[in-house]
Formats: sequence, C-alpha cells, structure tokens
Amino acid sequence: MTSEIRGLRPDELQAHNELVFISYSHGRRLDPDSALDRMLSQPDWWIKGVRRSSTYQPEQTRVMVIDGRLVCSVTCHPRPSYIAGQLVNAVCIGSVCTHPSYRHQGLLRQVLAEAVDWMKSQNVLWSFLYGNQDVYGGSGWRHLTSWSLCVDMPLREGFGAQIVARLASTEADTTTLMSIYQQFNGNLTGPTVRDESYWRDRVLHPGEEHGYTLLERQGAPIGYFAGADATIAELGWTAYPHDVLAFLLRQWPCQRVSIPLCNSSILEVLKAISAIPGQREHHERPAGVTLQDTSRGLWHYHQDPEGLFPEFADTQGLLQFLREHDYVMWSADRT
Repeated sequence: MTSEIRGLRPDELQAHNELVFISYSHGRRLDPDSALDRMLSQPDWWIKGVRRSSTYQPEQTRVMVIDGRLVCSVTCHPRPSYIAGQLVNAVCIGSVCTHPSYRHQGLLRQVLAEAVDWMKSQNVLWSFLYGNQDVYGGSGWRHLTSWSLCVDMPLREGFGAQIVARLASTEADTTTLMSIYQQFNGNLTGPTVRDESYWRDRVLHPGEEHGYTLLERQGAPIGYFAGADATIAELGWTAYPHDVLAFLLRQWPCQRVSIPLCNSSILEVLKAISAIPGQREHHERPAGVTLQDTSRGLWHYHQDPEGLFPEFADTQGLLQFLREHDYVMWSADRT
C-alpha cells in the first residue's frame, strides 16, 4: 500500500467531488426541510461551489491518496480578516471528509497536520472551522464564543423616521455595499476582508435571494442589513448609527431582536435611543438588553513570525484576545 498527502490536482476535481458527496451522505438521513440536507443531497454541491469561486485553487484542498485513490481531504479557504485595525492572513477550513471505507484509522488527523504545515508555508497566522471539538480538539482546534446582544426595549420617537429601505441590487449596489462594509468593519475584530469577487461569488449570488437591504437617508446610502424573524445576520453603517439601529429594532416590534455583535459603541447608541417606559409598562414587560454567549467555531493558532500580536503566542491566548476585542463573525462568512 502506498500513500501520500499533497495538494489536489486540477484533473482530480471530479474525483474529489465524488469523495465529498459519499463522505457526507453515507449513513445520513437527509431531512427535506433542512436547507443543509437539501444541499448535501445534490451529488455536485462541492464542485459547483468551487467553480463559483474565482479565487479557489486546487492546492487549497489537501488530500490523502492511498494506492491512487482519494480517501481523505481538508480544504483551506483563505479568509483575510480585520483584526483590531490590522489585516491578517487567516483560513476557514471546510469540506473535511474521509471515505466511509477508510474511517477510524486516524487518517484525518494526518491530513489536518499536513494542512497546518501547508498553511504555515502560506503565511497563515491562524485558522478556524465549524465542527465538534471532540473531533478536532486533538489536532489543536479549540472552541471560541463571543458576546451577541438580545434587545427588547421601547424606543424614543424620531430616531430612524427618515430612513428608507430597499432591497439591494446585485448589479447596481455591490460597490455601495462594499464601501459601507469596509468602513464599518475596518476597525472591528473578526470580519472577513471582502473584495468584489468575494461579494459576487459568496454573498450576493446573481439570480438568488440574498436578503441584503440598503438603508438610505435623504437619498444617500448610510447603511445596510441582512436579517429575518427578529434575527439580524449582518449590519453596517457609515453615518447616523442611532437612526439605523432604531430603524432596525422597529422592524420587529415587541420582539427580542438578536444582533450578532457587542461592543461599547453599540451599547452607548442603544442607551441613547431607548425610551423611559411608563410604570405599568415597566412592570408588565420590563425592557432590556442582554448578553448572549454565542459559538464562533473552533480556532487554531499557527504562527506570528512578524510579531503582529505580542499579546499571545498560542491558541488559548488567541481565543482570549478575540473575545476581549469583541470578536464578530457574520453568517455569510461561515463557510
């Protein structure tokens, strides 16, 4: 038996697509009401995804080959990120799989170790993934949570009244969304750096519902959001934060609205736009802003040869740093 771990070759895309499909569908009872399961039921879901990406390169997928057969793989998706005012080379790991006939032999751990070496050669500082720490913990990945907000409070009159909302257009508004996104996220910790190809390949899919709504004031764009059912998946603004947040909270009156980030600036805005409830209203339905500990995946520190972050030198230090700096991950960047 001969085996090797290496980057996927361009002529192996279809073979790898078959490996991913059988690995994810084997022994799984697919729920037709689940969007994830509906995707996994399509034999070509992996290859359609990489073909839609203008930046994917086969070598990002690290594979184990035994006797000429692909049996195990890990794909490393570059996710350059804003971290406390700096740009960092990070990676999101996905499409981790092992052929059912080769499981329980420790092969995945070997491929993950090689993937870490490869990421280091690409100057990647750390990586993250979404999975079970019982599976990935032995290879160095550790669970991170950070604070989100749940908001249920009366609002002062006037804030947000001049905002007009409209569904963003993939063709006409991508540049505007990019500009707002960069200005809002540039000094945060965690958001992915999105260029135009990323927006078009991964966020605003032409011909599909994307859920991004532009917010305008006096005809000029000042912000945007994506969300439904009192859950805000992403938001940003360049001006009038009090109006933007008040407008968003009024989209779901008398409901607890979930906001996937928490920092001192947002808390100050929420205090400023909140109304003082009447005595009876207070007793019957107390208002409040509560913290919710939200899972942000598994993380692994790799290296920092340039000393960009002297505050930490291992994975646990990285997690503490991210949490203390109000780490945020928008749902569109989770894969």
